[in-house]
Amino acid sequence: MAEEKHSPEDAQKEEKSCRFNLPREQRFLDWNIRQRLINTHKAIRFENMLISVVPYETWKLSISIRRNIKGSVQRNRIKRVIREVFRNSHDHFNQPVAMVFTVLSEPSKLIYADLYQAVISQS
Repeated sequence: MAEEKHSPEDAQKEEKSCRFNLPREQRFLDWNIRQRLINTHKAIRFENMLISVVPYETWKLSISIRRNIKGSVQRNRIKRVIREVFRNSHDHFNQPVAMVFTVLSEPSKLIYADLYQAVISQS
C-alpha cells in the first residue's frame, strides 16, 4: 500500500479556525427590520456613531459603517470593538435586545471601555 503524504498545510486545515465571528442567528440580515428599529426608537449619540438598544425577542446586532472612513483596517477595527461590546454586554440586560450601531464618520479615538459604558447605560 502507498503511504499517505501529509504536509504542514494539512495540519493547519484540520485545526479549527480561531476567528470569532458573530453567529448568523445574532446578525440582522433583513435591512427593513433594522430600518424599522432605527425609526421607531431613540438612538443615543456616542462620538461619531448612533447606538440604538431595543428590546427584541433574540439577541441581534447590526453594524453599519460608511465608506468615508478611509481604510479597511480602521473599519474592521471599529467592527471588532463593537462586536466585543455586544458579546460582553449580555449580562447587563434583563432580556434579549437588538443593538444597532451606525458609524457616521471616523471616531477620533475609539476606546472599548467608553463604548461599553455607553451601551450598558441604556440597560
